[in-house]
Amino acid sequence: MSRTTIGDLPRINALRTPGGEAYVDGDRRFTWSEYDERVNRAGHLFRDTLGLKAGDRIAMLADNCLEYLDVAFAASRIKAITTGLNVRHKAGEMRRQLVDAAPSVLLVDAAHADAGRALADELGIPLLRVGGESGAGSYAELLAAAPSTPIEPHEDAEAVYTLCYTSGTTGEAKGAMVSSRNELAYQASMAWVAQSTPSDRHLVTLPLFHRGGQFATMHPARLGLPTVLLPTSDPELMMATIQRERVSVTMAVPTVLKVFCEVYETDPDKYDLSSLRMILYGSNPIPEDLLRRCLRLFDFDVCQIGGMGTEGGVSLALTGEEHREALREPGLQSRLRSCGRIQPLAEMRLVDDVDEDVPAGELGEMVFRSDAFVSGYWGRPEAGRKAWRGGWFHSGDIGRMDEDGYVYYVDRKVGRIKTGGETVYAREIEAAIMKCPGVAETCVLGLPDDHWGEAVCAVVQVEEGSEVTEDEVRSAVRAGLAGFKVPKRVLFVDALPRTALGKIAYGVVREEAERRFSEVTER
Repeated sequence: MSRTTIGDLPRINALRTPGGEAYVDGDRRFTWSEYDERVNRAGHLFRDTLGLKAGDRIAMLADNCLEYLDVAFAASRIKAITTGLNVRHKAGEMRRQLVDAAPSVLLVDAAHADAGRALADELGIPLLRVGGESGAGSYAELLAAAPSTPIEPHEDAEAVYTLCYTSGTTGEAKGAMVSSRNELAYQASMAWVAQSTPSDRHLVTLPLFHRGGQFATMHPARLGLPTVLLPTSDPELMMATIQRERVSVTMAVPTVLKVFCEVYETDPDKYDLSSLRMILYGSNPIPEDLLRRCLRLFDFDVCQIGGMGTEGGVSLALTGEEHREALREPGLQSRLRSCGRIQPLAEMRLVDDVDEDVPAGELGEMVFRSDAFVSGYWGRPEAGRKAWRGGWFHSGDIGRMDEDGYVYYVDRKVGRIKTGGETVYAREIEAAIMKCPGVAETCVLGLPDDHWGEAVCAVVQVEEGSEVTEDEVRSAVRAGLAGFKVPKRVLFVDALPRTALGKIAYGVVREEAERRFSEVTER
């Protein structure tokens, strides 16, 4: 069993390639030797200056910056635990996470100083300023004063090094306990799917408070490759950085690819993206027309990664070659709607409600196991036991697998709606509604109903300048689906609420729909 911890990675890289470039953050550049020294200083700061002990938590409220990585590596080195706060959350959401994690210190950057100070004062958490401030008591001042003597490895790869809170799209967020063993196992599979090479240079724009940003940075760190950090996923900033830093690999959402294409078609010579060989994307498939457009304009590959991002990293992948093959062969185009196939070092089954395997082509819950999957949730042992039943992590996702092993995501298990004795899936109704002219996006859910048990409810966002009626929404569903799948309630909204990674926040949508319809009932 591996004894290596996340905190060991800078030390290992400094021994192997001391002069190799490690990190670029704005005008700050560090070799692995320089950065390992910085992590030692940060470890001494937390352990000796602030008095943190093994198991203590360190919270961070900041945009992407080098200090985020300092905290992750240094905390692991002294056997402490980090947790990042979602900068898009409201004060109440941040407060719940802080109460749950009970950190010993909160690090806050200048952009979020007011919110951080208010939370720290309210909860009695010591505050430490990072980035932009080097005055007395700041992180920069304390770091400079801390010794750089090496901190001996503790070799406990089972120790939790970070608490990554779930997106909370369908309920209250929970802190997934990620150990070094989990992280390193995941990174081994990432090296395969990214087809990593010794000359790669990575660009990270996904938020570091989220699991996506964490594994985007830990993957190159495990291999000793350079990483360029950006505070946002602004497409033009990304393109300019790719050109300047000769980036070869990055992760992005489909909307970024769309802007890449638009900029290139407007001015092909504006940015040189010839160094880029791969973009990894997740959450949702890329529309086929955008894929064709992207691969026609650029030489880089796109690779879809999926699975349980927070609890188990990436277990499924549709590789760059599989994208190209599906686009070339008409009979394989359906694969573009899949999550790909199970990755090496991971296993997946599709099971029914009593955990029996379902036949190929039938719907079942996706259950996983690998060393990358966390053991449970912080302070919620019962939730962990419920997820890990029979030695398999139960994702709550419904999918199907074809005869070639490609997995198709259908819906969240909670997305199953029982209405009038019939089972319907929100995803298929959403797909039907999206065929209605003028609909920009929709979210379908089941709301409690005295007669039907659950009533199918469609929450609809209309395109700007368009008009859509309830009858038009219902007609779009009725045109292709059974009558019991037609929404009994339709709610129009200006915009659907989203999580930090752009996913629809289903829990928030449900609360708003229940509130709006209860008000109608009361009248």
